[in-house]
Amino acid sequence: MKPDLVFFGESVPRERVERVKRELAECDALLVLGSSLYVYSGYRFILAGLERGMRMCGVNIGPTRGDPHFQFRINARCGDVLPRLHV
Repeated sequence: MKPDLVFFGESVPRERVERVKRELAECDALLVLGSSLYVYSGYRFILAGLERGMRMCGVNIGPTRGDPHFQFRINARCGDVLPRLHV
């Protein structure tokens, strides 16, 4: 039995990538949580956000590949930050 996730080194299923791209087209901002984005499978969504002129925020411990593109960056654990967010 395998959980419904993508392990390191595996490819993200194409239909999942296409679904995320469709959903991104309906958004005006992107919040990236707990990812260094050094793997292209996640970074591609930053690139899609850039093409659409989206505002982007990253929450991660340490640097990420998306840092130059974030308008706001929080260097902390997601578990410490998320309970404090109010939308």
